Amino acid sequence: MNTDSQKIEIAKSFEQLHKTPFSLWSIDKEYESDIERYLAVYENLIMGVYGDCYGVNAEYDEEGELITEATEFEVEVARFESSSDLSEIFSFEITSEPTGIGKYIEEQGRDGAW
Repeated sequence: MNTDSQKIEIAKSFEQLHKTPFSLWSIDKEYESDIERYLAVYENLIMGVYGDCYGVNAEYDEEGELITEATEFEVEVARFESSSDLSEIFSFEITSEPTGIGKYIEEQGRDGAW
């Protein structure tokens, strides 16, 4: 898994693609600090709260069974949310050893189970 500092950087990069101020689309609770808010945004990002999160480099066998867990992921930022007024793809990595979260994200996104 990513370290907290990596998660915060991913959340900050995701935030930059949006025209709505960060505090308006992450108001689901009171946060003690921006760090806590960014970590919550990261968790929401990988859990599909902001749109389907797809693993782009997972490998499957002929029967569709997962061989290699994804480490690179994408989430679409819709045109109406985007600071550029165009749909954009936000890409990020989950680094270090496989933990199962990549498999979970890939299966949920692949099956549209969010």
